[in-house]
Amino acid sequence: MRKDHPLIEAAKAGDLDRVVEVLDAEPESVNVRGWMGITPLIAAAWHADSAPIVRLLLERGADPLAARSDGDGALHWAAGGEVAELVATAAGPAGLAARYLFGRTPLHIAVANDRADVVRAFLAAGAETTALDSRGRTPLDLADDPRIARLLIEAGAPLAHGLPTTPLHRASERAAVDDEWAAVVDLLLERGADPGRRDWSGALPSDLIGDGGPHELRERLVAHVEASGRSVELTLEEVAQSPQGRVTVHPELPEALTTMFSGTVLVRWRLAPSIEPAEVIRVSRRTALGGPHGGTAPRLAFSDGDSVWLRDWADLRQAREVAAELLPDDLHADPVLSPDGRRLVVASCECLRLIDLDHGEVAGDKTGFGDWSVVPRFAPDGRTLAVGNSMQGSWWLTVLEADGDGLRLRYERETGLPTGPRPEIVTDVAFAPDGRRFATWVRPDHGHRGLNGHRGLVATTWTHSGEPAWHQHIDDVDGTRDHGASASLCFTPDGTRLAVGLDSGVVWLHAETGHPLHRDHTTGAVNALTPHPTTGILAATDHGLRLLLPPTP
Repeated sequence: MRKDHPLIEAAKAGDLDRVVEVLDAEPESVNVRGWMGITPLIAAAWHADSAPIVRLLLERGADPLAARSDGDGALHWAAGGEVAELVATAAGPAGLAARYLFGRTPLHIAVANDRADVVRAFLAAGAETTALDSRGRTPLDLADDPRIARLLIEAGAPLAHGLPTTPLHRASERAAVDDEWAAVVDLLLERGADPGRRDWSGALPSDLIGDGGPHELRERLVAHVEASGRSVELTLEEVAQSPQGRVTVHPELPEALTTMFSGTVLVRWRLAPSIEPAEVIRVSRRTALGGPHGGTAPRLAFSDGDSVWLRDWADLRQAREVAAELLPDDLHADPVLSPDGRRLVVASCECLRLIDLDHGEVAGDKTGFGDWSVVPRFAPDGRTLAVGNSMQGSWWLTVLEADGDGLRLRYERETGLPTGPRPEIVTDVAFAPDGRRFATWVRPDHGHRGLNGHRGLVATTWTHSGEPAWHQHIDDVDGTRDHGASASLCFTPDGTRLAVGLDSGVVWLHAETGHPLHRDHTTGAVNALTPHPTTGILAATDHGLRLLLPPTP
């Protein structure tokens, strides 16, 4: 391994006498750079945790804001409180706000590394407890030490923000097995944290303590919820206005089914005389489930990425598992059923498998699909299968025949497809009601293009020939600038309109030409679409299940 400048080596070793010797001989070396851009100050703070050396280097002109090639500086790696105080004072607000990998500030890293003295020093210097990393997490979200959690809460850390899981959820879950976290729960309640807020799985903080945790703490949380006039149970009234994930309709009755909370909850809806929830079914506690895809099959398929379960409309509370030996390795959690519910298609990296559910056997395997995404969808005839693929930023289409001979390739379409200068990924495919064409949603994986940020594009293809029909770009007039969107696509029952469901609402396109007809932002975020049995489209939104009527000519 290569050696760095003698000053950096001395700082790493914590050798104060040698640091003085080198600085006296080479005063200009105080900010010398080494491997990956390390400086003597970073080395002293990180490797040696030496306050005397850090103090000396700062007195001799060391730059407290100097960063390595990855963006990390001395503050990110301060290992002790005295060093943290020295560098924070010298670096000021700019240093405390500096970002490292995943958008983390020095406070994020100190919290994640359980360095209570460093956290205390940063807070005293004015570090922002509200800073979000690239995943939307505050320093408090990263706290594994109850002492550090209390420091952050007392310093005014946010009690909730954009993420569904709050600090109160995390503290309650830890309090179930560690009594020291009970005081953190009480402090959060004292500061106004909401015990009636549900996390990604639909759990309240009291649920996470469970029957085996501190009984009195659980009862206090429940009492707080009930005192606010709310129920700890997931009621139909709450469901009606809450975010819905996937949506599908009953093959015969005016009913629909949606998922909530990452698939852990199913909701059965009545569609007539009005749309309203009728039943709430908890199917998983803490395991996220993918599925079902919109359609009218008599059964529904769900997956956690390891297994696949089937549920019949006749008894949604009962599930039966697809035999493990029928499933591929590296299973994608997005199983797709044929319209009659007798065949199941599951994807894995670059592979597709067709399973005959009647006979309990693998009916066909194919390779050569995408690695970033493999999105299969059945045509209404139940035999044709369109697959959207993405690999290394490129996308293409594959159309197969799924019949008694398994999976047979009809064609691949790799050329002549609309594309942009950025890496792209397919996230949805939808057939027209007559099956003569299908639409594909392709979004940029990173970046944007043009005057407006590019959310994605709709590309339609003639099923029989694979020839492109039309395509339409959707820009950030319909969403957040620079953000690609994993949209949902759906044709109206008469096939004349195509709806694009985005996180900002719905864009209606003319199904024959792709011409934009209307932009509806009143729905809020749309998470999934499926045709209504008679008219329009059902949308699973962030505010419940909604009927979308197409714009009139």
